[in-house]
Amino acid sequence: MKDNINVTLAQIDTKLGDIEGNAKRILQIWEEHDSVSHLVVFPELALSGYPPEDLLLRMDFLRECATWLEFIKKASEKFTSLAVIGTPFYDGDTYNSAVLIGGGRILGAYHKRFLPNYSVFDEKRYFRQGDWGLTLQLREVKLGFSVCEDIWHPDGFERTYSIMGAHVLININASPYYYGKYEFKEAFLKARAEDNLCYVVYVNLVGGQDELVFDGRSVVIDPDGSIYARAKAFEEDVLTLSLDLERVRRKRLVDTRLREGRENHRVVICNAQIQKDLPILPPRVEKSPAGEEEIYIALKTGLKAYVQKNSFEKVVLGLSGGIDSSLVACIAVDALGKDRVVGVFMPSEFTSEESREDAFALAKNLGIEIREFSIGEVFKNFRDLLGFGDFSVADENLQARIRANILFYLSNRYGWLVLSTSNKSETAVGYTTIYGDMAGGFTPLKDVYKTLVYKLARYRNSVKPDIPERVFKKPPSAELRYGQTDQDTLPPYEILDKVLSLYVEEGLSEEDIRQRGVDREIVKKVVRMVRLAEYKRKQAPIGIKVTSKAFGKDWRMPVTNAWRG
Repeated sequence: MKDNINVTLAQIDTKLGDIEGNAKRILQIWEEHDSVSHLVVFPELALSGYPPEDLLLRMDFLRECATWLEFIKKASEKFTSLAVIGTPFYDGDTYNSAVLIGGGRILGAYHKRFLPNYSVFDEKRYFRQGDWGLTLQLREVKLGFSVCEDIWHPDGFERTYSIMGAHVLININASPYYYGKYEFKEAFLKARAEDNLCYVVYVNLVGGQDELVFDGRSVVIDPDGSIYARAKAFEEDVLTLSLDLERVRRKRLVDTRLREGRENHRVVICNAQIQKDLPILPPRVEKSPAGEEEIYIALKTGLKAYVQKNSFEKVVLGLSGGIDSSLVACIAVDALGKDRVVGVFMPSEFTSEESREDAFALAKNLGIEIREFSIGEVFKNFRDLLGFGDFSVADENLQARIRANILFYLSNRYGWLVLSTSNKSETAVGYTTIYGDMAGGFTPLKDVYKTLVYKLARYRNSVKPDIPERVFKKPPSAELRYGQTDQDTLPPYEILDKVLSLYVEEGLSEEDIRQRGVDREIVKKVVRMVRLAEYKRKQAPIGIKVTSKAFGKDWRMPVTNAWRG
């Protein structure tokens, strides 16, 4: 018996729609690892990029995917290993498929069975459900294949594959990140390996696409349910290792559960002859970040991907001397480098000297360019033109909109991307000016509550203390009138964020939230503000998803809404 097989986990960052570029990247990785691999595994929809959304409703897009899949197939004649490639697959209808290629042939295709249609997913709009499983006999090894969501379901093909004798389960993924998800995934993957007495090879996408971030962390779980190998978090990584199939055989001699099982699914069986013997390659297990470090890296990854993949040279943001803009500036510098970040300080008569000092100190610490444009005279001219003597909320918002005009002028003139510095707490309750401070091309903190903003800023300062200490201590304020603080309008952020998390993420009612010990009037006020701010959120720029329910694809509420639950 041949007791080892070498598998390469090709955790790559694809660019959606760049089918040619993705195909050539796949071939490059395959060629580089052909000599040490029996099987090279790429992520879900690696050929097209993920998620293609309504591009999948275009025949020209599907034809181009088919053309480059054919190109890869022909190029594979020179390789001595096989590859599993995620791609849209059109065969009278469109499937989300894992295609097995080698020796100039398509050996088989597995079509995703369970199509997610919740949270950010909308796959039933685009794909037809697959009906058949796929196994591969390679040397003395049997492998079974599935795509992403399939392995989440206990009644998927994995059990049938194992009963049929599969030693290895291959699952390809484009699994979007949110905080806490990785630990959950790792737990159920361990359960799949233990229950099926086999190796589970889980290959995930990495990088960013619009509001989504993919954390990589591709893993191999051994038959005992332990992590055998893990690729890097939030980075491209190609990991080749040997799987000892004798471990599976020994395990199944002692644990006889699979003997009593029944094959519940139809499965296509294909064979491939690869006779080459390869050196035994040890696994490696990369560190998995957690807590604020993990979220911070996710925000960096999402911002960098958006800027790079949309070909922006620089980003520009307003620096107010407050915590939100300070954190966004740090994320931008860490993601892009100091030479690609420009800060703009735009004081009015209400701007404190402390805010000026803190904004310029931050810029100096980060080494970024900072420009100053006073809005005082422009604001006065607007008020004189409009002729209203009394000062109202409209005058506060006018200042924010003047600042947005300056930022977008610079964007328009130089081609820079405007970063909005709004956070999730403000966006949730509408404590942000539409076409003002919420305006931008991208919002890194869109899914970050204010209390988490402070934690992330503290984490960032523990790495390098660039944010002035006073920024953490002074009461948060928009500084749009004298003596203003956020808590003039909002509950303390610790209470506000608790209510928002319970209402938005957990979907609790007002009464349920009150039962959690929150004052009745506060709950009523916050929920009302959330409802009234829906029209603003519909017009907000996209931002990075880091919670289980972000304002974006996760949150699809009507603007015109008479229900008051």
